[in-house]
Amino acid sequence: MSRVAGRFARDELRCRARELMMRMLSELPRKDCWSVAEWAGEATPGGMQHPLARA
Repeated sequence: MSRVAGRFARDELRCRARELMMRMLSELPRKDCWSVAEWAGEATPGGMQHPLARA
């Protein structure tokens, strides 16, 4: 993550991107934004999609 951390200007976005990357590398059976967001305890996948789509 240290190689790409500079690409994210805000700390909270950097943390969310790191969390998303760690979940994608985990043993979750489905690795889409819905399942990753549910596993992280979020109600919707919007926060997980933001680093991928708009940040």
